[in-house]
Amino acid sequence: MVEGRDHVAARERLEDVPPDQAGAADNEHAIDGAHARNTLRHVTTTPTPIDVDAIMAEVRERVRQKRARGIYGPEVEAALHAPLPGGPLLSDELDDPLTALSEALETEAAYDVRSRRGPLGGPITFARKVAIWLIRWYVQAFVSRQEHMNALIVRKLADLDTQLPQGIGDRLAALERAERARTVHETASHMDYGLFAERFGGLESQVRAQAERHVRYFEGCSRVLDLGSGRGTFLRLARERGIGAYGVDLARSLVDRSVAEGLEAYTIDAEQHLRSLPADSLDGIFAVHIAEHVEPGHLLELLHECKRVLRSGRSLVMATPNPHTLTVGAHLFWLDPTHRKPLPPDAFQFYLQISGFEPVTLDFYNPSEQRLSDDGLTGAALENARLLNDTLFGDRDYAVIGRKP
Repeated sequence: MVEGRDHVAARERLEDVPPDQAGAADNEHAIDGAHARNTLRHVTTTPTPIDVDAIMAEVRERVRQKRARGIYGPEVEAALHAPLPGGPLLSDELDDPLTALSEALETEAAYDVRSRRGPLGGPITFARKVAIWLIRWYVQAFVSRQEHMNALIVRKLADLDTQLPQGIGDRLAALERAERARTVHETASHMDYGLFAERFGGLESQVRAQAERHVRYFEGCSRVLDLGSGRGTFLRLARERGIGAYGVDLARSLVDRSVAEGLEAYTIDAEQHLRSLPADSLDGIFAVHIAEHVEPGHLLELLHECKRVLRSGRSLVMATPNPHTLTVGAHLFWLDPTHRKPLPPDAFQFYLQISGFEPVTLDFYNPSEQRLSDDGLTGAALENARLLNDTLFGDRDYAVIGRKP
């Protein structure tokens, strides 16, 4: 049988394969050869050029889909990440590229000049050795120069990796100062928040009445955390009801006031404190006017920590201004410069639900004193007056209550 030109070329390539790879190559060509013979029995026309890139793209996509479905199993996945005989994986080298680059430059490039074309192999091997010997003197100067340039580049990259550019330290310090100043100016954090709470936090009796509304969720509890304990109103109420409670707040003056009254309170960031607690260590968490002081993403992280430290079946109660009431969302909310964003009730309820609390309920309270009079109104006029009252002068606060399953 006369072999096709492609099969002759394949055989010549096979002869050039090193001995340690010949076995694998023989197996591959045995399979490819059988497939080719079966194909040639049915093909009588000139073969259509094969788009190798398209085939490889299809193979990669099929492999990706099978890996995603877990068809290959853990053994194959482990083999994919195992070091290859020829050196480390590219992903491993990328973890420390400078070291990998230095090792690559120090590795001698090897070329097997031997030919395995039967009787012609010896002369071909000799010819290759002569050709390499002849061109070595010509390329040596270029190789030496390239090696010198490689060494300089690696040295410079190593210096850049270990040394900061001149002046970068001063620039970083300036950026940090600017960020601190921006935070201070944006939130007035250098203001005495104790004085602000005394002026705008409402009367002690009003705050206590609001706390009494939710203290029932913690009856019989021995370790309840009050996030943002402020003036200690909830802590005093809990002590009167025989509930073990303590608070954390960033306002040192308010914490000192609570401690002076014999209450347990600490000056520490709420999230930092939560992260320091072991799981399932609290009987309840109470937080009034904390959620509006953080960004939504930060709030979700806070809720995650609350769920982690709560014991099963215990409650989280968080209260915040009600932006559904326009006089709150458009005016009262913005009195506090540390407020970030209003929290619509439905959104806050959703945050607790996706954080794993179930059930989650809403409790609206603290109605506005000022309302439109609807005396003598009937029909549509009465309905409009009630709608305006609900929209403009509705409940100023609401609480979201979630229970850890």
